Amino acid sequence: MRQTIFLDSIKEADYPKLIKLWEAAGNISVRQTDTPEVLGHFLSRNPKCSYAAYAGTRLIGAILAGHDGWRGHLYHLAVKPDYRERGIGTRLVNAAVSAIKSEGVEKIHCLVKRDNLIAQQFWEACSFDQRDDLFDYALL
Repeated sequence: MRQTIFLDSIKEADYPKLIKLWEAAGNISVRQTDTPEVLGHFLSRNPKCSYAAYAGTRLIGAILAGHDGWRGHLYHLAVKPDYRERGIGTRLVNAAVSAIKSEGVEKIHCLVKRDNLIAQQFWEACSFDQRDDLFDYALL
């Protein structure tokens, strides 16, 4: 019998579990700048937008999400491989999108690596459109 999957807001204390999740999920680059302090600052700016999925007490999925008042952004969506294809990623996306829209932000973006075809298919299935008119520039 499968455990019930439930969603809850991500807390700063979830940081160690998030790192393990991101590493297990693959295709998420954890950088030196991804610190507990940075996560705490992000969550304090967007306290109701990021979600974790749990099976009992086990963290099995998560999405970081937030906005600047103008545009919403989704980051680091991950579901443990043995829990994929159960709709958990879609539930996380829907919760984050609903939270951002409830704060009056309608346009929401996510970044996907060009070589991550599974993620591209997932985001298209979630009704996100790939844009060909933009380049992403970053200070790294």
